[in-house]
Amino acid sequence: MADGSTPTQVREVERKYTIPKGQSLPPVTDLPGARAEPAELARLAARYFDTPDLRLLRLGMTLRRREGGPDEGWHLKVPDGGARTEVGLPLDAGDAAHPPEGLTRLLRAVVRGRPLLEVAQIATERRRRRFLDGEGRDVAEVVEDRVRATVDGQAGELRWREIEVEDHSDDGVLAGAIDERLTGAGILPAQSPSKLHHALATAGRPVEPETSDGGHPLRRYLREELANLVLADVGVRREAPGSVHSMRKAARRLRSALQSYGPVLGAAERAAPLVEDLRWLGRRLSEARDVEVQHERALTRIADSPVPHREAVQARLDEFFTQRGATARTLMLETLDSARHVELLDAMEALVGELDGLDKRDGSDGAAPATATPARRPAERRPADLTPRAVARTLRKQARKIDTRVAKVREAASPEERDEAVHRVRKAAKRLRYAIETASPLFPKKAKRALAAFDDLQDMLGEFQDATVARAHLLEGSADQGHSAESSFALGIAYQREVEIAEAQVAELRPEWKRARRRARPLWS
Repeated sequence: MADGSTPTQVREVERKYTIPKGQSLPPVTDLPGARAEPAELARLAARYFDTPDLRLLRLGMTLRRREGGPDEGWHLKVPDGGARTEVGLPLDAGDAAHPPEGLTRLLRAVVRGRPLLEVAQIATERRRRRFLDGEGRDVAEVVEDRVRATVDGQAGELRWREIEVEDHSDDGVLAGAIDERLTGAGILPAQSPSKLHHALATAGRPVEPETSDGGHPLRRYLREELANLVLADVGVRREAPGSVHSMRKAARRLRSALQSYGPVLGAAERAAPLVEDLRWLGRRLSEARDVEVQHERALTRIADSPVPHREAVQARLDEFFTQRGATARTLMLETLDSARHVELLDAMEALVGELDGLDKRDGSDGAAPATATPARRPAERRPADLTPRAVARTLRKQARKIDTRVAKVREAASPEERDEAVHRVRKAAKRLRYAIETASPLFPKKAKRALAAFDDLQDMLGEFQDATVARAHLLEGSADQGHSAESSFALGIAYQREVEIAEAQVAELRPEWKRARRRARPLWS
């Protein structure tokens, strides 16, 4: 493990199984294509930390201090697609009762000032067996755990047995064969994603994930995207690939949902400051995202162009984007650590909580009520008012706005005016797409068909936007002093190619929008 200041990061792809009482583990050492190593025994003692309301666990994360085994230390496990990434520090990075700052700084958007307290102690007797391929590479491991857990505030000790199969290969063939052997013997996949989750659920403290299904469509959508925003914040802080993009996308989706349906629910005034804060967040992250995308795009453009002195040009681009990347990351982290960001997350959580409370109080499952209360004023509307008819009105209005903006692209008097008009189409199309996503539980089949068409439209508009931003970067980069005329000439060639790409996208705008509109029209007609 690294020193106390630099966490290690290991991506884990594993499957968990619960062993019924009296069930024996079937033999798995005879599977073809791998050699089983002798079993290794270890005793592990872990202390788990979370906020009083279990914020980490509700987002699929765990934070622990574990003694024993080859990887003892502090571990923060975070969701990573269909897997998890374990961020680790050595035991001496923090004292036994206080998680180290190297991990807690990653969780600022999750805990937001709340204490991290010990919530459970889990002792494990582990039998671990590694599997190697014909070239001696580690391709999988199977661990059989006998677990004893004590939950804070609960009397007694919980006991169970479980199996973890960790896949280290590229194809997952061996892990799949092990799965077949286990399930064939009656050992089924675990219902809980972690030991802590199992212990708390067994002790009478079940944890509902932030992305659970059910309830009102708008509440569910806001809740899921808020969870995605917070998880992406953790990813940005640990420099996970794609996390800046994920965070901006979650912020856009939240903003679009509030803009589209806040007025329908009579909450436009309440939503307005949240919309503005989400827009601010997206803008503060935009430069970091642009640097990620545009650096790779510029290098690809040079590699694909017949330019002289290609290596010198690529080095010039590396220098240009590295400088901007460092500045952009500083601004981004300042934003994530700001009071405004914390207040935004708190306000969004409060709004989602109010919608959640109304769901539970009214027994709503997301369906429209049979009748409305005549005396109810617009400001008092409840989430059940998001009816298919109200959604259709919103979608129709947004589609007409795009019609108007597409027409303005053709009417533009200059290239600059046209580029701005296309950008406005792109923003309106995204808002309509996210509005359809939000309400898709009300008409899933129609929404699925419409969203498929919007994928093509958004790809085309995104390519136009990337080409436009690329031109600005190439123009700025070519103006830097101290570089050869040949490399500036190469950047000019790349610039012209981006002009051609943008023109091609504009030519496709009207037919692509007509196609997407035709697919989406059943949602409001």
